[in-house]
Amino acid sequence: MDEYINGVQVVRHGEQQRHTDVTLTFAVGSRDETLRTIGVAHALEHLVMYTVRDLPIEMNAEVDLLTTTFVASGSTARVGEFLNRLCRALAAPPVDRLDLEARVLTAEEGNVAHPVVALLLNVRYGARGPGLAWLEGPGYDGLTPEHVISFANEWFVPANAVLQVTGPLPEGLELALPSGPAPARVLPVARSFDGPVVVGHGIPASGVLLTLPPDDDVRLSTLSIMTLRQRIEEKCRFVGGHSYEIGVDLVAGPGGASDWIVYAEAREGSEDAVSRAVVAALTDLAENGPTAAELAHQIARAEENLVATDDPEVRRAFSNAMSRIIGEPELPSVSATRLAAVQSSDIAAVLKTALPGAIGYGDEHALEVWQAAGFTLAAACPVIAELPEGRTFKPPLTARAFVKEARSMLWVRTDDALVLRDADGIHQIRWDEVAGVMRSPDGMTLVFGTNGCTIPVDPDMFRGATVVLEELTRRVPSELWFDESKLTSDD
Repeated sequence: MDEYINGVQVVRHGEQQRHTDVTLTFAVGSRDETLRTIGVAHALEHLVMYTVRDLPIEMNAEVDLLTTTFVASGSTARVGEFLNRLCRALAAPPVDRLDLEARVLTAEEGNVAHPVVALLLNVRYGARGPGLAWLEGPGYDGLTPEHVISFANEWFVPANAVLQVTGPLPEGLELALPSGPAPARVLPVARSFDGPVVVGHGIPASGVLLTLPPDDDVRLSTLSIMTLRQRIEEKCRFVGGHSYEIGVDLVAGPGGASDWIVYAEAREGSEDAVSRAVVAALTDLAENGPTAAELAHQIARAEENLVATDDPEVRRAFSNAMSRIIGEPELPSVSATRLAAVQSSDIAAVLKTALPGAIGYGDEHALEVWQAAGFTLAAACPVIAELPEGRTFKPPLTARAFVKEARSMLWVRTDDALVLRDADGIHQIRWDEVAGVMRSPDGMTLVFGTNGCTIPVDPDMFRGATVVLEELTRRVPSELWFDESKLTSDD
């Protein structure tokens, strides 16, 4: 029977020890923010950890794409005090420290995801949900106490938390979190493509996003991704010497599937070689599957995880508790017999099925190998086929005379949208799909669409900008407007 303390589910690990280790996990991360409140989860984490900083125990906290986690280890009484004080701070965040913590957070320069992961998620989801990891928003100095308090009250409620305990359970646990219902989480509509595509940027790396089905009792999707990672690491690091970091990340995708991203960084001058290795690994594994040695290695790793884990069923209980909160399918127990019987063709089938919807990434100067493998070059944000009817604006004559890019640029304002034609194509942001509007000190205004497009409105770039700005002011709610952050890491 499930155990709860003040509405928080408790998962107990059976190790016998005198001290207590706890992990309090909330099913909320950066993907649950908005463009206007990017960084609010990290700010809240800093604020509440300040309130327990004087406890003489080991403690830490982390915010990633999907979760916010607090951990502590020490005497049972001290750990209990940590949990109670932490939860009280979540219910009443010390927002008087927000301005000071904004400077600390800016100096920290932390990222919730690797840049390749962030970019590919932005291509997939635009300026919402997981795609926000690519954007900066208003900066920490643009957050208000109201943003922090509202976020805490919505997401840091008992029904959105799981507490793992190893060792004695502290007495007198209150876990007095904000009261409220389980938050409603709606995954944003994902952008899809007709066939595999690749996008380019200036990140010295390569990677690919693949949408795979939920894991089964042999964790076939995970096995497939880890096999791909192993092949890329072998070629990029151990054979070619091109990469140091080769990583994997994932977020929940549509219909219970998951968006997996595998990436490899490239040392200077190796961008093309890394793209070639990633493309070759993906296409060969999708066609032929792993070698016997590669498959045996991955199965052995999975079997080791079963043996090395202190209590796999308890681990699965935590995973399933989080899955229920987030709305994902629960994981079945791993079948050791079926795991040992996985074939190379099983992994090939998973990757081959995912390949038509793949989104690749390569350095902007290393895209030919992707195109040669059948990937279509795509713009990072959506483009439409034709300019709509509406009032048009061009850059001034001087800009068109001296700036090559300005000669093809054209803005169109319609009843429904703001449209920009540039060298990449025709971009459109509907008035009702504006994620935010940023004002820069130099007079430029950037309009961010939930679809991932960004359109500049600059009086120096085109005649009629004042008219568009007036319409933006009228159509876009004031709470979506923000100023560009004034803080830098040096501050």
